[in-house]
Amino acid sequence: MSRIDRNEQRVALILQAALQCFLAKGFHQTSMRDIAQAAGVSLGNLYNHFPGKEAIILAVAVAESEELAPMLQRLAAVDGERAQVLAFLQDFHALCRQPEWATLAVEVLAESARNPSVAEAFAANRRQLQQALADALQRVAQRGRRRPALAPALAPALQAQVLLDAIESDALRQGLGEADEADGEPLDIGLLVLLLGARA
Repeated sequence: MSRIDRNEQRVALILQAALQCFLAKGFHQTSMRDIAQAAGVSLGNLYNHFPGKEAIILAVAVAESEELAPMLQRLAAVDGERAQVLAFLQDFHALCRQPEWATLAVEVLAESARNPSVAEAFAANRRQLQQALADALQRVAQRGRRRPALAPALAPALQAQVLLDAIESDALRQGLGEADEADGEPLDIGLLVLLLGARA
């Protein structure tokens, strides 16, 4: 194994350890020493790879982008079929509902409010996802000859934003265990696709 491969492996190990620490203690309560200990590396070695905790959090944003990449590819392949968009929305909802994803999302939101660099890194991921969904929705509308309820230039972007907001909000509540039967029916992704536009 080359030195580059070993370094990449060590960085991946550090990031995985950092994620576990962040999930257990939060960004602010986790120290660099905690991360080094969890990763089984010396503190000096950790600093050789990351100059500080912010650099690790920014690396988490890159990891999120890599995790979302297959979903973006699926959206790019949508050829106008509503079923393809629905399948993406269901898979995205399932991903967001994972307790680890939900917990990390809360940490990201809190850190983003304090740190513009972190806010921009994660916002870039969201913009990319929203644009890919908007493009897919546009192809669905064109194929189905749907007339959007909103101005045509705005409709796909706003629909994508509403869809993602609804899914992330519901998934966050579910993932953090805040939703129960008293809250009513779970989010019906099928109903959300009604936002794709009205028939001409």
